[in-house]
Amino acid sequence: MTAQRSRTKDTILRTALGLFNNEGEHAVSSVDIASVIGISPGNLYYHYKGKEPIIAALFEDFEVELRQVLNAPINEPLELQDNWVFLYIIFEEIWDFRFFYRNPAEIVMRVPELKGPFSRLLALKERTAFSLLSDLEEGGHLAFGGGEKAALSARLAQHFTFWIQYHELRDGFASLPTKALIDRGVYMSLSMITPYWARGEGFAELLREAEPGV
Repeated sequence: MTAQRSRTKDTILRTALGLFNNEGEHAVSSVDIASVIGISPGNLYYHYKGKEPIIAALFEDFEVELRQVLNAPINEPLELQDNWVFLYIIFEEIWDFRFFYRNPAEIVMRVPELKGPFSRLLALKERTAFSLLSDLEEGGHLAFGGGEKAALSARLAQHFTFWIQYHELRDGFASLPTKALIDRGVYMSLSMITPYWARGEGFAELLREAEPGV
């Protein structure tokens, strides 16, 4: 959480994030958040005037953290073996703020100031994927035909965005531990790249390392 915030604000945001992630944002009210913390609704309202400002503040934290991760391969190419770790970090960051990804369109409708930042974050995911693929192509690991790299970048960005919804609808989160869900997300990301391998031994090893254990 941001260092400039008061201790009470940090507590409100940490509590809200846990409740939103575990119970679903739609099922949690600002009164629920205050009750869990042990403060009055009026005290909470003094710091955040309703649930929507809490959601907006949490998105600020999420955006800062995810942008730091996504900009890494744009600013400097990754070593081949670092791609698996990098993808894992992306999925961990998304998981930490997973309530945003359960029904993002509905959240954006209720908190319209998030529409622009959310859209820019999606565009950054796509640029990051394109940068990763370009570095691998330049290293002789991947080969693309016309338009294939851009299309794959878009598919990867979509996978990052809808991975949580897919598993929640298919399996329910209770059926798989967190690590298994993240492992599946990483594995599917790498498997999307498989058809474009030009020199597959390095990526074959990455794929084996990322193969889910369940």
